[in-house]
Amino acid sequence: MSALTSSIPTFDHDEIIQSHPVATLLIDRGAVVLFVNAAAEQLCNISRSAMVGRVVYDVIGMDRGYRQRMNDPDTSALFAHRAEIRIGGGKSIFVDMQMVPYGSNGHRILALVPSQSEAELMGGAIGRSGRAAGAAASMLAHEIKNPLAGIKGAAQLLARKTDASGERFTTLICAEVDRITTLIDQMEHFSRGQPIACAPINLYQPIHQALEAVRARQLPGVRFSEDFDPSLPMVQGNHDAMVQILLNLVTNAGEALGGRDDGVIRIATAYRHGLSIDNGDGRGRIALPIEVSVSDNGPGVPADIRDDLFDPFVTTKREGRGLGLALVAKLARDMGGTVQHVRDGEWTRFRVNLPAAQPSARKEPRP
Repeated sequence: MSALTSSIPTFDHDEIIQSHPVATLLIDRGAVVLFVNAAAEQLCNISRSAMVGRVVYDVIGMDRGYRQRMNDPDTSALFAHRAEIRIGGGKSIFVDMQMVPYGSNGHRILALVPSQSEAELMGGAIGRSGRAAGAAASMLAHEIKNPLAGIKGAAQLLARKTDASGERFTTLICAEVDRITTLIDQMEHFSRGQPIACAPINLYQPIHQALEAVRARQLPGVRFSEDFDPSLPMVQGNHDAMVQILLNLVTNAGEALGGRDDGVIRIATAYRHGLSIDNGDGRGRIALPIEVSVSDNGPGVPADIRDDLFDPFVTTKREGRGLGLALVAKLARDMGGTVQHVRDGEWTRFRVNLPAAQPSARKEPRP
């Protein structure tokens, strides 16, 4: 028996810890594992004997920030939402991780709860399933790009023969073709997990582009309502990704209204103080103060698919593909943000929250 293992004291552990359904590990001041309950063995796919006596982050892979904090005897408490850890077999999972003091001798309890939040769905299930959707998109990319090039060429020829009133629409056609081509490229990247390029952007530019494209479709019976905060700072994001997010959300809202005469789609922006997430890399919480939401007064999302709403191929539409919201979640996550679905009275609302480019940089008021 090693000196390290022989120095581990014998504990009369509470039956509560032993039988607790949450994966629980007891570690000492040096982050050495002293005890592991059955739930932790099952979650980590590692036997108790293989964990006890070893430093916890040598058994459970985690980012450097968490390792440093656990290795610090003065750090007795830690909480992380949607932390990525690596367990037995090299598999990565997302957990809510909490460490609290245990007793007066510097021992600490580490609890690991598999994350079931919307953020985890984006980071885990959507990340995995989205790669399958992206692979399918890659196979179709060539067939889609060819007719798009023809459409753009025809629009450019038409622009030479039309008057000023028609030029607006030919310009819109060309812009939409370019955007769709970019989207196809992004979907190919989707399957390979490549990040999208982010930079400071004026949020109202993609909002206006998306709304103009949707209004050109002339959704019957739908009235648009806008509630914009003109003092929002620049967003750290991607213009085309934001256009696609908004197009998907507004299109879904229009389809949910089903042509009803009193249908309303509300697009709003706001600055949310104090909203933040832990992105799981050990660097702490990241502020997501910029919010854009799309709401409709339709019937709402059926209860049986709400938990899987952002998974690919989940849809209530007879001819739907179920990729729209999965892509919304993927693009929001790639920009460091989140998307949430809420039912607020008669309104179905999708909220996208994003980081500000610079906390001190305020954009000019929207014209």
